[in-house]
Amino acid sequence: MSPTAAVTGIALATALGPDLDTTGEALEAGRSGFTPTAATDGLYPGEVKAPAGALADDLPDVPAFGRRRLRALSRESLLVSRLGALAWQDAGFGADTAPDPQETAVVLGTAAAGLSGYLRVLRDGLTLGPELVSPYAGPQGSLNAAASDLSIAAGAQGSIVTVTAGRCSGAHALTVAADYVATGQAQAVLVAAVDVLDPLRLAAGDGGTPPGEAAVVFVVEDAGRARARGARVHAEFAGPTVLRGAVDGGSAAGPAIGAALAVAGVAAGELSLVCSSATADTAGIADHPDVPVLGPFGALGDCAGATTLLQVALTARALAGRGPGAGPALVLTTDGNGQAAAVVVRVP
Repeated sequence: MSPTAAVTGIALATALGPDLDTTGEALEAGRSGFTPTAATDGLYPGEVKAPAGALADDLPDVPAFGRRRLRALSRESLLVSRLGALAWQDAGFGADTAPDPQETAVVLGTAAAGLSGYLRVLRDGLTLGPELVSPYAGPQGSLNAAASDLSIAAGAQGSIVTVTAGRCSGAHALTVAADYVATGQAQAVLVAAVDVLDPLRLAAGDGGTPPGEAAVVFVVEDAGRARARGARVHAEFAGPTVLRGAVDGGSAAGPAIGAALAVAGVAAGELSLVCSSATADTAGIADHPDVPVLGPFGALGDCAGATTLLQVALTARALAGRGPGAGPALVLTTDGNGQAAAVVVRVP
């Protein structure tokens, strides 16, 4: 396998639970996270109600900010800030092992985080007047708000980057993080992905895959550095490859798989598991008919920009359950807009 990045901390919340084990156990039991969900925030006329994978109310209450600051944060910022603290703890950083704050970066992937907040600012400014719009509302109504708030909560003083590419947003975030640790631009990267439900996503789910909401935060380090400090490594990954459409106009899934396997130095026959985002575009998986396929989103819903990080986390858990010697796995994320992302994952 080519030089890799290591995931040493994982924290997540899905419609099936507030952490990785609870979510994984619910999937293994065949449970679904769908419930009739309504969005009545006043941004759109009428009430939009549809089956969706909504987050439960029992999410970890981690004191990432003071009480006054908490009231000003968007839901996306609250989620990634709380989960960021848990992921940092999971990575096992102590006073003597934590990286320099200036060497800690934040990269967040999202499809639409901040959109509802932005529209709410416009609505309130037009209907109530600018003087009645909270000064905190504007900054929270942006794609970069959640990443910025995560960096503040974590005390990270390195680069802050937000990437957006639909369902493949998390894969882009992993690519940036892997580059940061490989080139020494950061010792550790908090890689986050989040998308929550809004009326537009609820309406779009009618007749197709129900929408879901999720938030995930990883701590990513150089694999050699993680081993040197004695960290528990959940997974190592190589070859995050994102392609937009094949050159012949066909599916991008096949080329993305081929490119990821080549970068990781893994032959298709070595794969022990494929984790698919289970969209209508499953081209490329058919080339590996003997490999078990994990498709969690039939129970979690379309989790938009959080999809790839969820896949990597669930794949790492599945490989760990197989015991020593489990072969590498392939994570394949496809997007209705023609994108495909492939990541090769291995549990040390």
